Amino acid sequence: LWEYLNGGAPRYEAYGFERLVHVRYQLGEDPLASVTADVYDMGAELGAFGIYRSIRPSDALDRSWGAEGYRSGTIAAAWKGEIFVHASADDERPELIERMEMLVSRVCDEADGGVSPPAILDPLPPEGLIRNSERWVASDLLGHAALGGGVVATYEIDGRRGELFFSELENDAVAQQVLDSYRFEKERWAEVEDMPAGFRFQESESRSGIVLRSGRFVTGVHGELSVDAQDDLLEQLFGRLAS
Repeated sequence: LWEYLNGGAPRYEAYGFERLVHVRYQLGEDPLASVTADVYDMGAELGAFGIYRSIRPSDALDRSWGAEGYRSGTIAAAWKGEIFVHASADDERPELIERMEMLVSRVCDEADGGVSPPAILDPLPPEGLIRNSERWVASDLLGHAALGGGVVATYEIDGRRGELFFSELENDAVAQQVLDSYRFEKERWAEVEDMPAGFRFQESESRSGIVLRSGRFVTGVHGELSVDAQDDLLEQLFGRLAS
């Protein structure tokens, strides 16, 4: 993996990479008219979903491959069960794009697994959720090592956007330690106000957030959403996590 992906290997390893099959198909006699496919065994459904969503472009075209798939220019990808497949065509000739899409579809047909989103996404409130923005991050959630891994999704409410996240820790005590560490990081560049079970912060005139602990979960919202919208999202999230 390190030889093939070079600097990209650590990301795949973080999501549970186990092995890779790499193939290249040539169309006719032209060596520059080929399609490449990489089929990754990520060890678990969550790993396959996580790596897939981490590289999916926001403007990609949906495809009904496996649990979820897309095409963007000369790139196609999908995931199903423990399998993540990523394919590319040498150029945008219709015959190459057609064969690339056919290849991804056939790999997904052969892969074991269901076609439903991972259950870890279920606690996310549906109202205002931007489609395909939900991600499971294996580590360094929101760029903060203290948070570890978790779920993050983008919401748009009243024309403003923000990200909702939650991270499940080992127990209440560890969650409190993570909350304290995250607060320490935030107060370096933001105005911080203590609250019961957490804190609010103001990064700029238009960007703010709130981070709270609920049992073993550390949760929060940040971005341009109003305070009322932030509070409402967290209240919904708490209820759905509890159930």
